[in-house]
Amino acid sequence: MNHWQLLSLEPDADERGIKRAYARLLKTHRPDENPAAFQRLREAYEAALAEALWCAEADDKVVYATSSVSTPSLASEEAVQAPVLELVDTSTAVEPPEPALGQMQQWLTEGKDREVMDGIRRWLASDWLLPFERREQFEQCVLDWLESDPNTSHVFFDGVCKAMGWDEAQGNLPCEYWRWNRLIQRCETQAMAQTVRAELARFEADKLHGQAAALLLKPLPDHRRRAMADSFTSLDWQRFTELAQAIEYQYPEVPQHLGLQPLDNWRDWLPAESYRGVYLFLWLALSAVLIASMFTGKNGLEMTVLMPLMMLSLIWIGMKAYYVWNLLAVAVGQLDVDLSRWLLPRSWYRQSAGLLLIRHILPSAVPAALACIWSGGALWLQWTSPVVVFVGVLYFTSTSLSGGKLSMWARASRALKRMGARLPWHLLKRESVLVVIAVVVMAASVYFRSNGL
Repeated sequence: MNHWQLLSLEPDADERGIKRAYARLLKTHRPDENPAAFQRLREAYEAALAEALWCAEADDKVVYATSSVSTPSLASEEAVQAPVLELVDTSTAVEPPEPALGQMQQWLTEGKDREVMDGIRRWLASDWLLPFERREQFEQCVLDWLESDPNTSHVFFDGVCKAMGWDEAQGNLPCEYWRWNRLIQRCETQAMAQTVRAELARFEADKLHGQAAALLLKPLPDHRRRAMADSFTSLDWQRFTELAQAIEYQYPEVPQHLGLQPLDNWRDWLPAESYRGVYLFLWLALSAVLIASMFTGKNGLEMTVLMPLMMLSLIWIGMKAYYVWNLLAVAVGQLDVDLSRWLLPRSWYRQSAGLLLIRHILPSAVPAALACIWSGGALWLQWTSPVVVFVGVLYFTSTSLSGGKLSMWARASRALKRMGARLPWHLLKRESVLVVIAVVVMAASVYFRSNGL
């Protein structure tokens, strides 16, 4: 079915007849009731209108060419003008519906979304919007309201889209895509702000729900924030990470709407993924101390060889002991945070998200004392080994507590992987390259054997 059949018109219909047919069919194909049928009707109307205009321009050229040859009589002029008088549109007699557009805009400014929606529905149901030009002007007016009001809720925006028949999936949009995407982004920001505001309200109500939003956005003392983070489960940390990433990358305007300041070091609060770097350093450092002490003569060779093997079980015992110590440190968390804030540098403390005096500094002195005891009779080893072990444990512990930040070793590993990925490994899949490599290796082997190398 072509556009003429859809409009129930003949192909020689003029512009006014097309508009009348469109207005008549629009009564049965309203956008709020059947958006798909309305879209087809609108496309047929635009196609028929474009074809009629093109035919009219072609007829004008023909009339202009014939007018230079003969002058039309008065009777012919009256015959041409007579049909025009019969096609005068009488839709102007219909009065605009109530409420007025200015009143609805005032309601929208005052936050009366329900009254505005009722007014929009009354306008869409009236005969005043049957002409295509008025319908298009009304859509642009509503679009201007939405763009000028920064507090438009996503619920109201969805209701307007359904009533007006706007649907991005079907390509039925009232404006350009960049304007539409800006509206969508603003509505999503409003929805996120409402969600965060509701989570903070739940936290104020019972102190149990909404802890992820409170840890990220609510101004809290350091000891209270530390105690809240210590009580988090894996699900709480997942919610915290998702919320922090959404605000940082997608909705950076949400904290400004709420009048809050998010944590700038939220990645430092994430739990450590692993302490493998600390354990590996302890094993290497203490084993190196035992090997160095062998040359002092205090420890025998057998003890020096066996101790690095026994170090693994010793580190395992230390892990279990630190777990118990950590429970005690959490119990005195407020004292730990206060002492750490006064005594530790800010780069270590990091608003109680980094190293703490009782929780991390004091346990690091235990392996340092073992290094001093096992250093033997060498005075230089007794002084340097505890310092190296103590500082190394603190460094790797602080690196593990950095959360989402990449350590120096992780960055170096990634750099090596990127460099290795650039090598032409795909050439090894070719048999000719493998043959060349085998021939070169055999030639080099024969050369070195013949020369006695």
